[in-house]
Amino acid sequence: MPQTPRQLLERFQQAMLDFSPDALADLFAEDAVYEFPFLAPQREASRYEGREQIRAGFTRAWASPYPSPVVGFRDVRVHDTSDPELIIAEHEFDAVNHATGETFASRFVLFLRARGAQIVHVRDYADVLRLSAGFGRLPQLFGQLQSTDQK
Repeated sequence: MPQTPRQLLERFQQAMLDFSPDALADLFAEDAVYEFPFLAPQREASRYEGREQIRAGFTRAWASPYPSPVVGFRDVRVHDTSDPELIIAEHEFDAVNHATGETFASRFVLFLRARGAQIVHVRDYADVLRLSAGFGRLPQLFGQLQSTDQK
């Protein structure tokens, strides 16, 4: 049954709340692309190609020493575009830093393209500073940015 991009966004957010890489990956087409344009310095990959790479990438990320399950979404705004396959979603999520037990918030803008009942492309733009601060990783981020700038 075809689903709208908005319906898929709701399921996407639920998979994040459930901390389920399988539920998340199952929303994507076999040849889907998931990109993190602003997170490149702190991720092993800034682009996942294909459903199984998306599944594997989120499985690794959520099992890393810095897992931070999303515990809630706030201030969700969904913008329709002239392209019926594409929506732009803004949201803030609350997550828990397991090392400190503290909850932190980070803002995201998501470009989500869907066809039929599957997501075919996501561009996920994060507030890298707030996200890194929430993880307690600002020094690592700054170090990575400095080493990238020197290359």
